Amino acid sequence: MKTRKPLSDGLLKKSLAVSAVLALSACSLVQYQPLKTISKVDLNSGYRLQKVMDEKRDAAENDMLVVLMFSGGGTRAAALGYGVLEELNKQKIWVNGKESSLIEQIDLVTGVSGGSVLAAYFSLHGKDTIPSFERRFLKQNFQRQVAKQVFSAANLPRLTSPEFGRGDLLQEQFESSLFRNATFGDLEKHRKGPFVMISATDMSRGSRIDFTQEYFDAMCLDLSALPLARAVAASSAVPLVFAPITLNNNGGNCGYTLPREIKQAAETDPDKLQSKTRREFGNRLQDYSNSSERPYIHLLDGGLTDNLGLRSLLDTTEIYSDNMVYRQFNDGTVNKIVVINVNAQNQLASQIDQSAAVPGVTEVLNAIINIPIDQYSQESLRRFRAFTDRWNEEARSNSGHEVNMYFISLNLRDLPESQLRENVLNISTSFYLPGNHVNDLKESARVLLRRSKEYNRLLEALAAPPAEPEPVSQPVWFVGEGPVQPPSREQMQGYDALFEAASAVD
Repeated sequence: MKTRKPLSDGLLKKSLAVSAVLALSACSLVQYQPLKTISKVDLNSGYRLQKVMDEKRDAAENDMLVVLMFSGGGTRAAALGYGVLEELNKQKIWVNGKESSLIEQIDLVTGVSGGSVLAAYFSLHGKDTIPSFERRFLKQNFQRQVAKQVFSAANLPRLTSPEFGRGDLLQEQFESSLFRNATFGDLEKHRKGPFVMISATDMSRGSRIDFTQEYFDAMCLDLSALPLARAVAASSAVPLVFAPITLNNNGGNCGYTLPREIKQAAETDPDKLQSKTRREFGNRLQDYSNSSERPYIHLLDGGLTDNLGLRSLLDTTEIYSDNMVYRQFNDGTVNKIVVINVNAQNQLASQIDQSAAVPGVTEVLNAIINIPIDQYSQESLRRFRAFTDRWNEEARSNSGHEVNMYFISLNLRDLPESQLRENVLNISTSFYLPGNHVNDLKESARVLLRRSKEYNRLLEALAAPPAEPEPVSQPVWFVGEGPVQPPSREQMQGYDALFEAASAVD
């Protein structure tokens, strides 16, 4: 029997030398590509939220402003949000004598982390999101696709570069699966859906960044050149799982000044403590003007600073008084503002309190991450409920044009006690869900909308009868009012077969 000779020292050295050359080559070839800069701020161009809001306020064809918000939560959030879109697509209303659907009336969609995937796709494709998003994302094992790229031998040389990380691979997979080469400039000119606002977290400052030109003015960057997939990857860059996404900073080189409204707000009632909060917000934007000290910014998961997407609206209430915000719409045609917040926050069953044993490292790490996010989310919800109450009190006391607000909060934890609730609250956060979990979350969206008093109040104001629920192929125990006992093995096998058949047809 022949024996393989060991590698000679010379051959081994040559192999190591070749590997070192390849690594150095990767470091030199894979470098961060900076985003296009601007030399002057142009308030009339770019992907600007204010421009869209001004057009909506002054439009004569519709009296309703609709804002839809998708929370973080990986594919769980995307599936729940998709179920809401399906229901809004079924809900018919009449606008200026023409039949329409509620999905067509959405003006602004916000997305955080996993919710940003659906939000960006919906903005790009509009109604065509149904059913294409389910086929291209929800029914795919996106997590496995990303893992293949991370552990691919072809990508190892690139990953040795200090300016390329797993977050960049996440961006490439989003481009391959969903967004191709679409940029924010494409959204501005060609989007079929509503204006989208995606949020991420500035790693060194711990503050929220919104992907709108208003924020990018402070960094003297042209947002229109940024790939949509890069913004979604930044919003979804879960710490330790994905590397942060890098942006260059050109702040201080385009003559940027704080918006006039923010300056005026900071100068209003200077003796009041709230004026300090307004100045802090302005300072946060001006912090980017010193690009010589901060030439780069690194972005992490948007859920770390705003897992519900509510903070952007709450910031508005902190900068401006309630009366100032109300007056923004008091002179326009809008008389209904609808805010739909889709909250996919889970509540995994835990056994740690059943034993005197000290919780392990995994449990402690989960608590460190989840407790602040959950508490911050609850505080945001409480504040926005209070803001809605104050707004509607102002509307009732206003002698002129009345603008009512509807806050429709769709929270998985608000599902009635049932097997469905137990199922969906125990779905972990990842970028893959089996088909029965996707269906459970879509059913949860239907149950939550049907039970929402605010949603039914809106339909009553629109004189729109609720959409008739379509028959579902799921066993009765999945419905919100179903029994708590799990199904038999025979029932489950039948349900799995139905799902596999449906997937094969699609």
